[in-house]
Amino acid sequence: MPLNKSFAVLSVCSLLFVTGCQAATVDGPEPETSGSAEVTSPTFQLNVDEVTDLEGVSPELIEDPSGGYLLLTTGLGQNRVYRSTDGVSFTPDPSFRVPMGSDYSLIQKPDGSWLLYYITFDGPPAEPGQPMDPSKAIKTVMVSSSQELTSFSDGVPTGIKQEKPGPAWGVPETYITPDGKFQMMWVDMVQGQNSEVLRTANSTDGITYTANEGFVISGGYVDPFMLRTDANDWVLLLSTTPAKLPQKIYVAKSTDGVDWEVNPTPILEDAEVNYLDPAAVSIGSGKWLVILSTAEKANAISGPHKYVLATLLEE
Repeated sequence: MPLNKSFAVLSVCSLLFVTGCQAATVDGPEPETSGSAEVTSPTFQLNVDEVTDLEGVSPELIEDPSGGYLLLTTGLGQNRVYRSTDGVSFTPDPSFRVPMGSDYSLIQKPDGSWLLYYITFDGPPAEPGQPMDPSKAIKTVMVSSSQELTSFSDGVPTGIKQEKPGPAWGVPETYITPDGKFQMMWVDMVQGQNSEVLRTANSTDGITYTANEGFVISGGYVDPFMLRTDANDWVLLLSTTPAKLPQKIYVAKSTDGVDWEVNPTPILEDAEVNYLDPAAVSIGSGKWLVILSTAEKANAISGPHKYVLATLLEE
């Protein structure tokens, strides 16, 4: 299963309404899990290799079947799609069209075709020269399908939609479960919780999803990226809420995708730097190429956000 220069005035988050960059309205507690599974946390090591010249949030990185890597970004510039032959240098591909939106997520279906998920916003128009206020918009997860990994037309609603306007919602991660079902995980705020939770939804066709009751992880974890969904061995990368800084990267493990245990020790942290929005692609046994967004601690929401490349090792 395939996986995912400074800003003069306004950040990526404020201009493009990136929901994963929005903090919950109430500061969350120390992150904790809601699952009760007693599983042994995997041992991972994440090392930042270099800073790229690309800015943005919510990257999606996959291995291109035709060779090299494909990177989809959420940023201020016109370029949304980049290609790389070595996983280090990325070049814009303006011929590859994606719908206007944010938080892109790509998966390949068993028949070889592709699904592209992304967030759209429906809210009151902004003042001239100003971006729409994301806290006043309703976010919807859309999906577009394509037989080949070339371009995608405008999509259709998946059925997963924010109930009422609010900042902490979105960043959908989609993947295929061991039994062949399509599943989505996204960030939400729910009654009774004072920080973000992660919810899931299921689909038989990858187009129409039904939300599951409750949530699978609580305590202010955001930006999920599913690293692995083997039978009895699910591994998830997470960031932490921008309501409690600096943001860090954690690993969680599950045997069924429902009950999760988050390793309490972050695999990437810096006292003055926020790390968020991880995406990864396998480059060998127990080794992944990872791309993340970063920002200075004080600028978690306003940015600017710059992508960094890292290597993840399973020890």
